This record gives sequence, C-alpha cells and structure tokens, in this order.
Amino acid sequence: MVVEAGTPKVLLLYASQTGNAQTIAESLSEQFGQAGITVQVKCCSQLDSPAALLQVSYLVLVASTTGDGDPPDSARKLWKQLRKWRGAPLTHLSYTVLGLGDTNYNNFCNFGKSVDKQLNSLGAQSFYRCGWADDGTGLELVVEPWCEGLQPVLKLHLCSLSMQESTLQDPSADGDNSPESVSRTTGNNEELNCNQKYKGPLCENNRELEMAISSENKDVVSKIMAHHSIDMLPHHEVEHLALRCCTFPKDDPLSIPVPPAPYLTLTLTEKCDTPQTTPSSGTLPAAASQVFKAQVIKIRQLTHPTAVKTALEFTLKLPEEGIHYHPGDAIGILVKNPQKEVDLLLGLLGLTQMADKGCELSLIPETKKRAAAIPSFLPCKSSLRHLLEYCVDIRAVPKKPLLRALAEYTTNPCEQRRLLELVSKEGAKEYTCYVREACLSTLDLLLFFRSCRPPVSTLLEHLPRLLPRPYSAASSPLATPSHLTFVFNVVEISQGNSVAFSRQGVCTGWLASLASDNYETGESVPPMDLDMRDVEQALSNLTFASSEDIFIDMYLRNNQSFQPPTDSSTPVVMVGPGTGVAPFVGFLKHRQKVGVGVGQWWLFYGCRHRDKDFLYQKELRELEEEGVLNHLIVSFSREDDGPKYVQDNLIKYGTSLAPILDKAIVYVCGDARNMAKDVFEAFVSVLMNHKEVTEADARQVMTKMQLDRRYLQDVWT
Repeated sequence: MVVEAGTPKVLLLYASQTGNAQTIAESLSEQFGQAGITVQVKCCSQLDSPAALLQVSYLVLVASTTGDGDPPDSARKLWKQLRKWRGAPLTHLSYTVLGLGDTNYNNFCNFGKSVDKQLNSLGAQSFYRCGWADDGTGLELVVEPWCEGLQPVLKLHLCSLSMQESTLQDPSADGDNSPESVSRTTGNNEELNCNQKYKGPLCENNRELEMAISSENKDVVSKIMAHHSIDMLPHHEVEHLALRCCTFPKDDPLSIPVPPAPYLTLTLTEKCDTPQTTPSSGTLPAAASQVFKAQVIKIRQLTHPTAVKTALEFTLKLPEEGIHYHPGDAIGILVKNPQKEVDLLLGLLGLTQMADKGCELSLIPETKKRAAAIPSFLPCKSSLRHLLEYCVDIRAVPKKPLLRALAEYTTNPCEQRRLLELVSKEGAKEYTCYVREACLSTLDLLLFFRSCRPPVSTLLEHLPRLLPRPYSAASSPLATPSHLTFVFNVVEISQGNSVAFSRQGVCTGWLASLASDNYETGESVPPMDLDMRDVEQALSNLTFASSEDIFIDMYLRNNQSFQPPTDSSTPVVMVGPGTGVAPFVGFLKHRQKVGVGVGQWWLFYGCRHRDKDFLYQKELRELEEEGVLNHLIVSFSREDDGPKYVQDNLIKYGTSLAPILDKAIVYVCGDARNMAKDVFEAFVSVLMNHKEVTEADARQVMTKMQLDRRYLQDVWT
C-alpha cells in the first residue's frame, strides 16, 4: 500500500487513563520535533476508526492498562473495532508499542501487549522493540532509555523510506542510497542532542534570576505555618536530608536534558470568574455517570479508638432520579487539596495577596512547545486559589521535566546543582531513590529547596490533574434503596525524610474532618475495656451535630465484571482483608434479598485484632447464622493463635476449596502490592496440593480463570 502524498508518515497515538501516557507521548513529540521528525499526535479516542492506520507508514503507540488488564476508556472503541479486523491489511505499517503497567497487578501491560499481538497478526511489522514500563518499580526506568533509543531508529527508517519513494519517483537518480549516507546528509538541520553537559550554576551572575525568597515572604510562610499548626521538619534536619545533598563532585559534568519549553502565561484580571468548584462535565476516569451531589446522612466509626487505623463508614442518600448502581460498583469522589497546603504553596510562591484575584490562562504566542494547548482540566478564567485547590495535584511526585524546569528558577547553586543531578543520566538512581520511591510531593520539594521560586505557570504546565478517588460500594440497592455506603481507612502520613510535615490523605483526611466536625455521641470515645460489640453499639449511635446538610460531589464508575453471579448455584470465594471486605458486604446483603441458592459462599477476611478492627463483625456473624454466608474464615495478624493472613487460611482450607474452583468465581479485594500477589500464589498452591498438578499446570488453570472472568480483582496500591 502506498500512503497518500501529504499525509504525515508517523502517527504518535496514546491511550491514557490518568494522564501518564499522554504526558509521555507529548514529550516524545517534542523530541521528534527537535530531531526534525514530523509526527501527528492523537489520542485513541480521536480516531474515528482503525482505518486511519491505512494512511500512515509508522505507528508509535503509548498505551496504559487499566482495571483487570483492560484498555483505557479512551481506547475501548478503537480496540473493539481493531479486534474485528481479519486478514493482512496492515502489511504497509511499521509500529512499536510502549506499554505502561504495574506488576503489582495481574495482566501486566496487557493492553499494550494485546495491541502488539493484534497488529502483528494483521500484517504490521515491528520496527523497534516494544517497551513494557512498570509503575511498581518506576516507569522512567524503561521509558527513558526506550524513548532515547527510538528517535534515531525512527529517523533512520524514515530516511530509508524517503529514499525508496525518491527512487520510485525517479529510478534514474544517482548517489549513495545507503541508510548510513541518508542519515548524515538528509535535511538542513543538524542532529539535535536532547542532552547538554552542565558544568556550573545556571543563574551565575544573572540578576534577572535572583528570586530568592525575601525575608518578608519567609515571614508570610511562617505565619501560614503557625496559623494552620503545621509541624514543619526542623531546619537542621532539612539541611542534612539526603534528598538535598549533592552526590557527584561539583566539577564533574552532568548529562542533563534541555529545559522544557514554557507555553502558558497567566494574567491577573479585574473580575474573578471562578467556575464551579467541581466540574459537572468533561472526561473523568472510568465514568459511568455524570457528576452528582449525594447527601451524607450517616457516619459510623467501625474501629476501636486504640486500633492502628481508623475505619469510617459513610452512608449517602442518592438523587431520586437517574442514578442506579449494583453491588460491586465503585464511586469516584471529587476532592480538593487541603486549604492549609494551598495556602502554604501560595506563600512559597509569593502569591498570597493575589490568591483570590481573577486570572486568565493563555498560550505564549511564541512558545516553542509543539502542539501547545491549555490542559483540558484547567479553566481559562478562574483564580489562583481555584487552580491550586481544585485542578492540579500539588502532592504529585514531580517528574523529571518539572524538576528540570524548577532548576531554572533556583538561585542557590547547591540546590540548583542537586536538582540537576536528579534529572541527569548520572543521577537516575538518585531520582528513583529520593523522589519516586520516597513519594516526594511537589509541595515538599519546594519546602526543602527554598531558593526555588518558579512562576505559578510552570507548575500549571507540569502538575497532573487532581483525580477523583475511587471507593467500592458496601451496600445493595435492594437492601437500602436510594442509599449507598462506602468504607475507608483514614490515611495518616507521618513527618519524615520526604515529608516536611505530617498530614492525612487528600480525600480520607477531608472525609475524616467531616466526621469529626459533624457527629456527636453521649460518650466522647468508647472506653478501652469495652469489647468490640460494645464499641460497635456505642459508635453506631453517632449522630450529626451540624445543622447544615453535607453533600459530596461524586459519580459512578464503570464496572466491567466485579459483580455477584446471577446464577445462584455458582460457588463464590471472596477474599477481602481490612476495608477490602466492603464490596462483599454489599454482595451478601444483595444475596439476602434475592434469595440464597445452592452455591456455597466463602469469605476469607483478615485484620490485626478481633476486638479492635474486625470490620462488620456483627453483620457478618448474623449473615453466617442466616445461611447467607456459608463460611466466614477470619485471620488475625497480631494475635498468637491461628493463621495470620488470608492466604494462610486459603491454604488451610485447600481441601474444601480445590473441588469447587472448577465452577467457582473468586473475588479478591484489597492491597495489590502484597496481599493480591500472595493470594494468587496461595490458589496456585491449593491446586498443586489438592489437584495433584504441576506448578505450570496450576498457573495455566489460574490464567484460564482470569480469561473466563472467574478470578476477579478490585485492588489498589
């Protein structure tokens, strides 16, 4: 097939769920542009059909995987259409795939690998090795070398293709047509090296960049900390943080990337056109409904006050029309950054006095960024406070392009050198250790590098969207019509090496504040000598003290298959330690209403202490007594007797489980990093020990269960 003249030969396609794939694709586009390679960048959702692939010679796909190995929402339609193709219509196409995934989940990079296989089956040829990047260990470990190697290979192929086309047009043309000759002579631009050698301070003798925080601004920041009772890490500890300490001798050159091109400008306006605090339209991850407001009608604490973690249950009243959910569904809660952190960031940037004034975002007319556009989640007209509170994630771990940009606005030579070390090739391990693995937030970075004072537009260019937080429903619409319940642990983040001050999770901290502000009980807390039944009784009596209604902005999320079976004869095995039990409470309440069939239902639950954090103990025992739940198997990890973890009990009860696995559906909910992997291995052991099969055969059985949607996971890291 001959591609039509004038059509871009290279299509750079991305399938993104949370923005990582899009960011990488846009960065690749910049690199290609610097190398003189013309590409067309598109989201998968922007292609009307796979027929667009018939009009390009080279495809570069950056694809994330979501859910249980599923394509992102933006790629579902395209993937569905592509899977229907047969024959070899893509023999003209050369392609490569960069898959993004997480080995903490099953089906690592499944979507990217599936596309690779399908393209190959349709006749396309891979021109560059596919890359599979693991967010569990750090995407950049694969992404950076993969992107660096892609550019010269693609350029070589394009030059070769150009020579072939020239030969077709003029077969008598003379000259050396070897790819090596072409790569040296094609084009008027020299090869651009995306890395430069750094030898000294960028700001040396440059007064225009002397933007160290003034004593007046330091005073503002101190007042903000005092006002919000922020327990900042002591100065002497900050000074000696490994994050701040240069690793390489100051005279050693560093291979650093060029600074990203600025593309946004922010102008103060007379009028403040602040939009709605939460968007009711636009693209939301895994959205199955529009955003709606749900009223909080009950808050219940499920754990004893002395428990290691605090678990809260929220019951919401849903709108009367248009919102319908099923057991196993999840909601997405729209959140905002904590006020004290927004105030602190504004103070660090010297923008406290302008926080609530109107501002307007626009593109820099002469920007060198290719295909520059204002991010879709940033309103063009609003206020600084709105942008930082509702739109961007100020706790996001800063990626290297942001660190490189921040170095341009850092006036202390030592701090600047350290930032450049972290983005350099030589400092790759330093970045992994002190930034990515330490989960360093952008706010903490600015607190630790106090001479860094970037324009707020730089942060808006690089910070990702503040994403909604997902929670599984712990209720059934048959049991409580128009009500939905969800459960969560309040996340506590302690002050430490990468955390400048202690804090709670963005969403769980906000929800916990609603609980602490708006309920009251006759006794302040249940006394320590009460057993768990007394604790549940005392905490169930909590009532709202606020006279104002409380509403949460939320939406329903897509649910591909994590739902109870419709066939009542199907055996069910549920594994959900901690708050992972939430969807199974909904499953059981639903079964209680629709009727109990002959299928045996097992629940493997785990917690630390039976008298402190056994969630839903009373309800689960009652459901077991009624026969709705046939087997409740509980493990306590901090008690001396019995199995410690859910996987231990799975192996213990392997004799009973093995015979039903041929027909059963297994549901796993909870921690992906450790529990989910250990549970999977426990099932492999059960099959090996009680089915008398080899490990390879046992894993094949588990793989088939996953493909048949009989081994389902709702897990998180």
